[in-house]
Amino acid sequence: MEQNKVDRRTRKTKKVLIEALTKLMSEKKINKITVKELTDLADVNRSTFYLYYNDIYDMLEKIETGLFNDFTEAYDKFSEETASYDNLLSFLTYLLEFIKTNADMFKILLGHDGDYAFIEKFKNFIKYANLPVNSSFSKTKAYYYIPYTISGFIGVVQQWLNDDMNVPPKDLAATIIEMF
Repeated sequence: MEQNKVDRRTRKTKKVLIEALTKLMSEKKINKITVKELTDLADVNRSTFYLYYNDIYDMLEKIETGLFNDFTEAYDKFSEETASYDNLLSFLTYLLEFIKTNADMFKILLGHDGDYAFIEKFKNFIKYANLPVNSSFSKTKAYYYIPYTISGFIGVVQQWLNDDMNVPPKDLAATIIEMF
């Protein structure tokens, strides 16, 4: 019983810290954010912050790692199923819904002053997803198709976020599949 209370408080504290970091990152670059400023905004003691994170960069790294763990878990679930239009639609819809749920953080990470390292990790994650390549493609064409498609996907997601996600995730997923 006591463990559940601690876990709930920990989750709540981390959530408040993440919300504060997201707000601060929307106003300034991460290298200008201090732990004191973050903890003041989150109304959390600095020592509490240091229970979970070494510094602001460590916090951001852990947030990004959590996002990619969720992506990987979803991908692994969908990749076990037979490749089909419906499965790809389900996976992309899930991915876009996840991005929408975490839109504030994704707008920052993929935005104009975004985190280049995050974008590279995002590209690598998509590359891990083994996009289907037309079997009639030459080796050279297939080699360049993957980065082209990944950059296009990220561009679509960035545009969607800039447009305040005015297209439902499932509709956008279907559009992306058509573009592939």
